[in-house]
Amino acid sequence: MNLKLHFLNLKFLLATCLLFSVVTVGQTPAPAPVNRSAGATDATTEFTTANGLKVIHRYVAGNEVVATRVYFRGGSRNISEKNAGIETLLWEVAQLGTKNFTKSQINREKDRVGTVISAGGAYDFSVIASICIRKHFDRTWNLLTDIALNPTFDEREVALEKAKLVNALRQEYDNPENQVESLSDKLLYTAHPYSNRPFGSVETINKLTSADLKAYHPSQLMASRMLVVIVGNVTLEEAKRKVEMSFGKLSRGDYKPGPPPGFKSNETAELQVIDKVVPTNYIRGTFPAPSIGDPDYPALMVIKEILMGLFKLEVRDKRNLSYAPGIELSTQAANSGSISVSTPKPNEAVRVMFDQIEILQRNFIRAEYLSGMVTGFLTTYYRNLETNDSQAARLGEYELLAGNWRKSLTWLDDVAKVTPEDLNRVANKYLRNFRFAVVGQAKDFDRELFLSR
Repeated sequence: MNLKLHFLNLKFLLATCLLFSVVTVGQTPAPAPVNRSAGATDATTEFTTANGLKVIHRYVAGNEVVATRVYFRGGSRNISEKNAGIETLLWEVAQLGTKNFTKSQINREKDRVGTVISAGGAYDFSVIASICIRKHFDRTWNLLTDIALNPTFDEREVALEKAKLVNALRQEYDNPENQVESLSDKLLYTAHPYSNRPFGSVETINKLTSADLKAYHPSQLMASRMLVVIVGNVTLEEAKRKVEMSFGKLSRGDYKPGPPPGFKSNETAELQVIDKVVPTNYIRGTFPAPSIGDPDYPALMVIKEILMGLFKLEVRDKRNLSYAPGIELSTQAANSGSISVSTPKPNEAVRVMFDQIEILQRNFIRAEYLSGMVTGFLTTYYRNLETNDSQAARLGEYELLAGNWRKSLTWLDDVAKVTPEDLNRVANKYLRNFRFAVVGQAKDFDRELFLSR
């Protein structure tokens, strides 16, 4: 699930200099507690099959949608610079024909019952997923599990999917926004497993064959590597039967999940310029960030929302330097964040953004405003978890990235405990020494400025 959640009505926080005040550490009033309903979480549980496959199950009787996700752990740590992208290609092609269903049968069945099946590769895992209505769950489960267990990897389908992926990768180099995203990530991921991109490169995808996919596929099918999440109007007993029937005979394997290494030292800022003439300059700077299970993560999420509002007010509204200055947080085990802006005046825009960051690093937000932000966040949080699929994704992410899906149930409480001192400490800890990638004419960028924080 996308965790880039947004607070409501932040503008009032930015309209007055009374937002910040000096607060004596240790004397800050605690934010008001969040009254979190336990309704849905009471029906969430887990079980592990005899061969070691972990399953998270959430019973939801309020609607007829069933969301299922089958995860394969490891992501970039499974691959190398020679076969980067293999899992992305593998699970795309797996949907195009299996031992028991041809490509036409799969497509016809999905269209007939309105089932959605999708797949993707990521830095920490790959996943295949389905969404269906309850009365078609049995048939959808059969399709999904056959895709996982018995893909045929037809050579013609492999060639077609390779062409699609390669075309998308080539377009990455044509788009300045994609260029700075790719390069700034590369600067951060140097000497890290994430340097092996899960979606690969033109060179690595072009070299992969049907035989490669067939040889790689069995490495994914070990119970210790997999995780299943089921959310919907499916009883625990039925979920156990389904999982045992489909995956109960897989080998346990010897996969041992663990956290990835951290990024290299964050003690030096970097700037790399893609020197070219463009209508506007594109800028993106990355920084290491806490992952979702880290105690600092709630505070950085709050900081992100404050800076989103400040960037909009100071960069866009007051100075008209950019339409969409931004700050983002990724959702990865070794996590990162980024600030970005497209602007005809790069030095002026970045200087203003640095000034807003410095406000948080030098001052304490007033406790009463922080409490109001937490209360406003409650509505947005639940709105982003309305669908069963988003709930399944969140449970899976917390299990895989934070080591325990139960941490997702206390996240609002953790946000409510964030103090002004936490915001100040976390802003100083993470928002510095950015790895900047920029597209524009080199002469237009003040290197000293970009490396100053």
